[in-house]
Amino acid sequence: MARQTKANLITGFGGHLFKSKRVRAQIQKESQGAKVLGLASSRLAKIKLPFPRSTDEQQKIADCLSSLDDLIAAQARKVNALKTHKKGLMQHLLPREGETQPRLRLPEFESAADWEVKKLEDLAKRGSGHTPSKSHPEYYNGGIKWISLADSKRLDAGLISETEAEISAQGIKNSSAVLHAAGTVLISRDAGVGKSAVMALPMAVSQHFIVWTCHAHLLSNWFLYYLLQEMKLIFERIATGSTIKTIGLPFFKEMRIAIPALPEQQRIADGLSAVDALITAAAQELDVLKTHKKGLMQQLFPAAEEVVA
Repeated sequence: MARQTKANLITGFGGHLFKSKRVRAQIQKESQGAKVLGLASSRLAKIKLPFPRSTDEQQKIADCLSSLDDLIAAQARKVNALKTHKKGLMQHLLPREGETQPRLRLPEFESAADWEVKKLEDLAKRGSGHTPSKSHPEYYNGGIKWISLADSKRLDAGLISETEAEISAQGIKNSSAVLHAAGTVLISRDAGVGKSAVMALPMAVSQHFIVWTCHAHLLSNWFLYYLLQEMKLIFERIATGSTIKTIGLPFFKEMRIAIPALPEQQRIADGLSAVDALITAAAQELDVLKTHKKGLMQQLFPAAEEVVA
């Protein structure tokens, strides 16, 4: 904690000043410690604080940034509220573990038939993938998106359209990799177990994934995606392994799911997709506000001093 010896900084301005690039760069330079950095009072005294002498100018800067902080906090609450709303919807519209019927039916389906438990392989074509030999450079960088464990961060966000690596037609021809159609649903059976996505375009996957191409007259791919999302804790629990948790192929071969008729599947998927769209839009607005604040900070405070070794 730093305390003023003279009342040069008004309340509110100092907090923003210490978050500026110039001051943070000095703090980082003066901090010491092998594992956890600390800042001794003697070193803290060396930090130079640039500030306007006019308290009116300090107040305007503080008010501007504090107002922006309030907007950022409000937008973050909106994002969290939407995520909580989606979680509640999924818990009501999809069966809980050990149950075959949801807690809530949409009004237009209240009198519809009960959900049925069916083997997933009767509703969709199961597939997997492979890793082409890396000793053959011509098997890679051929324009075919290839989902691997390196893409774990891209899962659980609905559509997946980009991948860390690409393979070639030769790579597919000379391995057990398969080009799966757009709309195929995938789930990770290894590291990041239980994470899922829907392919935005034709893609291949590594052997660490199971994929399903839904029979369009029986199963909605987006309904399956949300069902897998709701089952994520189950997947994480049944995964075994000391170093890397994994789910064996026999589980997926025998996997059964509870489903309603196709129109109800599509209606549920559409509703959840609409909420996802709201979450994405709100998260993007939050990113814009954070970027705007970063730009203002760079304009309102002096640039970071060049650190001389």
